[in-house]
Amino acid sequence: MTLAGIELRYLVNDINKKIDGYYVSNIYGITKDSLLFKFHHPEKSDVLLMLSTFGIWITKVKIDPIEPNKLLKHLRNNLLRFKLKEVKQIGTERIVYLTLSYFEKESVIVVELFGDGNIIICNNEMKILALSHSINVRHRQLRVGSQYVQPPLDNLDILNMTEKDFEPIHSTSIAVAKWIGKTLGLPRKYIEEITRLAKVESKKKGEDVSSEEVKRLFDSATQIVNNVVNGKHDPEIVRNDEVYVNPISLAGENHEKIASFMDGLDTVFTESILTKGKQFRVPRLPKKFQGWKQDLMNKQRQLR
Repeated sequence: MTLAGIELRYLVNDINKKIDGYYVSNIYGITKDSLLFKFHHPEKSDVLLMLSTFGIWITKVKIDPIEPNKLLKHLRNNLLRFKLKEVKQIGTERIVYLTLSYFEKESVIVVELFGDGNIIICNNEMKILALSHSINVRHRQLRVGSQYVQPPLDNLDILNMTEKDFEPIHSTSIAVAKWIGKTLGLPRKYIEEITRLAKVESKKKGEDVSSEEVKRLFDSATQIVNNVVNGKHDPEIVRNDEVYVNPISLAGENHEKIASFMDGLDTVFTESILTKGKQFRVPRLPKKFQGWKQDLMNKQRQLR
């Protein structure tokens, strides 16, 4: 499951409210891509926050370590007792910035949730101190000692879009659904819901869409974005070929209702990590050893 930018915006806002005033009391390496932070508050219950290259969420489950995490030693040596100052996201980019401070010291953990994902630890000037893996591509380089550079931002800020932003649809020959996906950067499940609510055929060419239909598309898109971001949820887990969580109920889904979007993510993401743990801890024997194992079992039965 991949988190959409609007889903991440809700999570960032929710985490900010729930861990305000907390400090890091312990950190655990769960997998090479996942870290569990234990936050403590002198007057409130502890909170467990999972940071992973595929998501960030508050969890009720403390998973035992599955494989080594290269960042764990650095984090424990440098960030224990640090107070969580802020969790933020720029627009609906799938990047989370966690700022932690201890007296005059300040560090930033950057969690990138696109591509292969990455967890990057920076100082207060955004100089990279440690990271899950280095990157060297055309528009940026990430390595220890370099300055953190985020990827180019999307052109349209869908949190502040207006009906005028939908007007270019009239001049395109591509399908409505494709134009919405490309322009708004939303996953298919939301695109299908936008066209359904607007009562506009998803395969209809943009140049054939009426002004009234454009208005309905804009209104539907705005409604969905606002509901997801502002927590007006009717959350569900969908278990088809792929298991994922919807913060709002979507038409035509085979769903299981849940208490909250955060709880659903905890269930689905934890299941994913535990499944990986089973695969990691029980390696499959090579074929030549499987034959020896069967021969040994047969001989043992003969001796009984």
